[in-house]
Amino acid sequence: MSKNQRTFWRVAQVIAWAAGMFTWGALIVKPALGLHLLWNVLIPVAPALFVVAPGIWRNVCPLGSMSLAPHHFGLSRRKRISPLWRGRLYLGAFVLLMLVVPARKVVLDTNGPLLAAVLGVVGGLAITMGVLFNQKSGWCSSLCPVYPVELLYGSRPLLSVPNAHCPSCSNCVEPCSEATAGLTPKTAVNTHLGRRVGAVLIGVFPGFVWGWYNVPTYSGWQGAGELHVAYGVPYAAGALTLAVYLAAGKAWPNREVTLTRLFAAMAIITYYWFRLPPIFGIGAPEVAMIVDISARLPEWSAAALRGFTIAAFGWLMVLRPGQPHAWEVRPPVAAN
Repeated sequence: MSKNQRTFWRVAQVIAWAAGMFTWGALIVKPALGLHLLWNVLIPVAPALFVVAPGIWRNVCPLGSMSLAPHHFGLSRRKRISPLWRGRLYLGAFVLLMLVVPARKVVLDTNGPLLAAVLGVVGGLAITMGVLFNQKSGWCSSLCPVYPVELLYGSRPLLSVPNAHCPSCSNCVEPCSEATAGLTPKTAVNTHLGRRVGAVLIGVFPGFVWGWYNVPTYSGWQGAGELHVAYGVPYAAGALTLAVYLAAGKAWPNREVTLTRLFAAMAIITYYWFRLPPIFGIGAPEVAMIVDISARLPEWSAAALRGFTIAAFGWLMVLRPGQPHAWEVRPPVAAN
């Protein structure tokens, strides 16, 4: 990486970290602003970024930077993570994902201070993993609850970018998530447990996303009495698509890559099917909007946006020809 490139990414990392800290602080002192910035600005952009260029997010993610800070400042023990423990942490990432996302409907979408506390705990986990394990092995490529989603949506990125965190490669995990093209949730953690967790994620996620959008957002502590709905509907819908995925895998055992891409596309298309029109104020409560231009749009705008979602992600993730890129360019291997 050139000096100018390194400067660019360092500035981008500082800006992203500052934006993250501003959002975290706003969740406490200006909850409405913090919730809007997180759920209505950052989160809607992230899935599409994972499809196009997940390496950008891996370079600037504030939690990733926090996890890697002990390494950069010489405070990490730099333990090499064993395959057994990486599989266990990967399972932990999946469990965290499946617990936290439905909790949004229960309370996290409306309670800024509580969400700030949850993010504070997650940030503490990220730093702890950075203190214990070498480079990205403990958090970014194991326990981070976003990591399985990055793998699901990012198996065929359009762009590779330089690795802004690793000046040299220490082979902290194998295979390397950043430098290995075509990794999926099922192949990224090469243990029996890792493959099982990945297979469940691939199958569950389309139904899980659909179910999540068919649960109301509860206000105050009303959701405490509706846990069976907030968790039951996404889990039940996810179990259904998991059954379909497993049956399809049995019927077409030589089509694993295609099935993975198809189910990943189904999940992200479902996400933007529900999420994209409200961004522009179409059929959405005010809290879900970024900009309200619905009065200037024709009646068929929602259908057009959804059609665009199907076409764009269907092509990017399933139909696009060519070989997949790695998320990032592998840096030189460090001397032993």
